Amino acid sequence: MAINVNKTKQELEQSVRIRRDSLQTLHRRLKKDSDAFQLWIMGISTLSGSIEVAKMSLEIQTPALDLTSIFFASICTILAAVMRFKDYNNKLESLVKSSSELTNVLKSIRDSPNVNIEMIEKYNQSLAIVETVLYPDQRKKYFALAEKGIVLITKDELIFNSKIDKVEKKHGKTDIELGNSNEIVVYGEDN
Repeated sequence: MAINVNKTKQELEQSVRIRRDSLQTLHRRLKKDSDAFQLWIMGISTLSGSIEVAKMSLEIQTPALDLTSIFFASICTILAAVMRFKDYNNKLESLVKSSSELTNVLKSIRDSPNVNIEMIEKYNQSLAIVETVLYPDQRKKYFALAEKGIVLITKDELIFNSKIDKVEKKHGKTDIELGNSNEIVVYGEDN
């Protein structure tokens, strides 16, 4: 059944790819921020523990050093509270799930021979997924980054393909590529 759409199959695929890549880019950035907080917490906790071990080993009884462990514990608590407030874990989980759903939509578009109703429904579903996961300002920012990435990937693919074409023109195709090799294994059909 033919339907009227204003996008080709390739355009639908590109649109979903950009959306999925934008989710993955945001995920990578949030993960990096979350990891930085966790590294700071681990570093400060380790420093605090080292000071306590040094105090006990050297038998230092200075009131000022007693406050250092309280100070460092307070900093760790503040950093943990900021992490909880920013809700990194839920955001990261949501982005992974949404990215996975968009990958499934992308696969169904690629597997379909032509644009059909099911493909359009999945495409619309991908639009809804992105709209629920990203705020408008995030969509603008991360779509632009994803579009840049896809343009660079496409340019690299074109350069690679042109180099392959040059090599094939210079050296010709191999016997295996032409089907003239004794190394080709042909499997018979089972009747």
